[in-house]
Amino acid sequence: MAFRPALKLDSGEKLRAELAKQRQRHGDFLKDLAPPLPSRRITHRLEQFQWRLETPDDLADASHPQRGAGAWTAVKVPHFGGPIGRAVAYYRTTFDVTREMLAKGAVFVRFGAVDYRAHVSVNGHYLGSHEGFFAPFEFEFSAMARTGENVLLVRVENDAVFMGNAAWGLNEEGDKMYGATNLGWDDPQVGWHHCPPGFGIYQDVTIEARAPMHLADMWVRPDPEQERAEAWIEVWSKDRHRHAASFEISVFGQNFRKTVVRRLRHTPGTRIIPGVGDLEKPDDNQAVTLPMRPGLNIVKVPFSLPKPRLWELESPWLYQIQVLLLDENGAVLDTRKRQFGMRSFGMDTTNVPRGRMFLNGREIKLRGANTMGFEQQDVFKKDFPQLVDDMLLAKIGHLNFWRLTQRPVQPEVYEYADRLGLLLQTDLPLFGCLRHGKFSEGVRQAEEMERLIRGHACKYFW
Repeated sequence: MAFRPALKLDSGEKLRAELAKQRQRHGDFLKDLAPPLPSRRITHRLEQFQWRLETPDDLADASHPQRGAGAWTAVKVPHFGGPIGRAVAYYRTTFDVTREMLAKGAVFVRFGAVDYRAHVSVNGHYLGSHEGFFAPFEFEFSAMARTGENVLLVRVENDAVFMGNAAWGLNEEGDKMYGATNLGWDDPQVGWHHCPPGFGIYQDVTIEARAPMHLADMWVRPDPEQERAEAWIEVWSKDRHRHAASFEISVFGQNFRKTVVRRLRHTPGTRIIPGVGDLEKPDDNQAVTLPMRPGLNIVKVPFSLPKPRLWELESPWLYQIQVLLLDENGAVLDTRKRQFGMRSFGMDTTNVPRGRMFLNGREIKLRGANTMGFEQQDVFKKDFPQLVDDMLLAKIGHLNFWRLTQRPVQPEVYEYADRLGLLLQTDLPLFGCLRHGKFSEGVRQAEEMERLIRGHACKYFW
């Protein structure tokens, strides 16, 4: 008696009308009303690459692909395809570095994600490698950079998966942590591939000049019940010495107009107890400033957020934190911003029936479906209006979550789900099997997955 089903959308005309209605309704939640935050970085996206598979000449002479020898095909990154199983491909491009970029103090090459193992060189100098298909990574190469033209070479390795590639007609096993889905590619002879494990540089590549000490990452941990939140700020320092630093923090409504915190000054520090610590003879309990050490530093800053607008499925209100990193003289070194939602999600594991789920303290019943690469294709093609429509179509179909099947996906998918009020489940790509020799690698990739998704309001299950 209490349940009244919605009217059926039994024609294309009705569906298109409903989609137009939902576009208008959700348009306000897609807005960015926070004040603009100028960047202190110089960023260039690299799209045009030369691509080819590895040849015996490359194995005989490591400088062969670096010089650009061999028969190459022009491709545009993001790029993804076959062959599946054990294979090696090279991506090569040139880019310019200016004196202005070198004057910043640190120049990075940054990858959104590469499937599966990437070995990166600039101007013939090996920078490092990364394993795994979903996590961003970067390398600093100021010492190898030169004014004018530079050469980037990426050797990308594919492999058979843990359980073997028999399902795709190959009798081989390998060390690739992979489930059974990807964004897919169209093979001109055998047609559309979705599950076979392809490879490539399938997210953006950028060259970025920054200050030697800069904001490496940032996210906000919400605590709506206590009307508080905590900013986790990561600072990376290139120098081998310690440097004093402070932060200027502001928090605004992102899709609504509100100022929560403006220009809060925070200097990392601690209190020293007499006779304890590395001070010789402190006179009394005193505050001591903690400088940034070489490499990665993590600073946690709590702040009040009274009467927060909660992130809900039908009203996905978002906040935006903006952070300025300041040197010892108060000069701005770097800036960064991040959207976040104030929400809680929990499961009852004590009362009977167990397993009831709660969003912001109210019971929620999950209705969802697996995704099969279409949302990743939207990002791959930079077709963000289609990504919005795909999420709205899910909501029109009365779904409130997607399971991102057996893989973490591009950050843009999570960002739009935050904005549109769609819950996302993320799977570490272990499909019932982990080879003994890859246990530590599995733990490392689990950490990368958590870093990728931790700041998103849409993340509820992983």
